[in-house]
Amino acid sequence: MPASEVLIVSGSHSADSQSARLAEYLKNRLMVLDISSACDVKLHDLGSDPLPLWQEGMTYPHADAVANADAIILISPEWHGMATPALKNWFLFMDLDWLAHKPVLLCGVSGGAGGLYPVLSFKNFRPNYMPDHLVIRDVQAVVSADEASPEIIKSRKRIDHTLLLLQAYIQGFSCIRSALPEKIPAFQYGF
Repeated sequence: MPASEVLIVSGSHSADSQSARLAEYLKNRLMVLDISSACDVKLHDLGSDPLPLWQEGMTYPHADAVANADAIILISPEWHGMATPALKNWFLFMDLDWLAHKPVLLCGVSGGAGGLYPVLSFKNFRPNYMPDHLVIRDVQAVVSADEASPEIIKSRKRIDHTLLLLQAYIQGFSCIRSALPEKIPAFQYGF
């Protein structure tokens, strides 16, 4: 199978965030697992490349990366029990067609024991979220090459397993997209 195009969005507001480090880690793992090549993985770090607050008529500066992606990985730190406003704002820039019929892997991030609530808060949006998701606790240790405790090794194995599942979903959704009926504008929003 040819390399899959994957867009990874790091949803932290901070420029030098653990979410951005996890995005780089996931990019590396996608390459090591032969799911994508370096040129096929695009990163949008909302901390170092923030979007303005969305207004009607604004366009997403990385529209081609979303439109061409075979899959999307959304990373959000837990902010007071929810996903970041930057990531919620990101959704407002999206065209429905860019996200339709593509697998989306959700990743909640925490420096401690949290991280689940960002994943739960996105389950109400439109994309095809994978049933599996990642909650990366103690993220500093997971992305550090020095750390090798049994719990950290288990987290890394879970990441690899979930990325291989994402690869299977990419293949499956490719078949679905090729078999879709003609789009009917009257049903664009599901009504």
